[in-house]
Amino acid sequence: MASVMVRRQNVPRAPLTRAQTERVVESLLARERLPATVEISILFADNETIQELNRDYRGIDAPTDVLSFPLHTRAELEAADDEAEVLLGDVVVSVDRAREQAREQGHSLSQEVALLLAHGVLHLVGYDHGSPEEAERMREAERQVLAGAAYLDRAR
Repeated sequence: MASVMVRRQNVPRAPLTRAQTERVVESLLARERLPATVEISILFADNETIQELNRDYRGIDAPTDVLSFPLHTRAELEAADDEAEVLLGDVVVSVDRAREQAREQGHSLSQEVALLLAHGVLHLVGYDHGSPEEAERMREAERQVLAGAAYLDRAR
């Protein structure tokens, strides 16, 4: 079960409906079988906003497509009581970058945003892509999450 807070900053409208956003998150949580009820904050932003966050938190003064700010390790999440309510963290998606990448990949903005959202939330639950093996594991998880949420076209 998830509580999803969706906000937007400097974008005229969210690229996914609330139901679509929740579908991606619920698909991921069902796949991961986390014991606790979780809360996630999602921000749809422009390149300027995500560049500022990327600079402030990662020391990289450039826009990126998605940022994740996890509050717990995977071990902490797995150890959480079934009755616990756990704040997983925040995901920020650049709608500007998503639009560019969707155009490059030849699919819809909503498809790209769903992929970026899945990628970001996977980071919140402990996935990374620092090695080729980790990257492949994460790509497979993205595919499964998007399939479960009915976004089947592409995963990194």
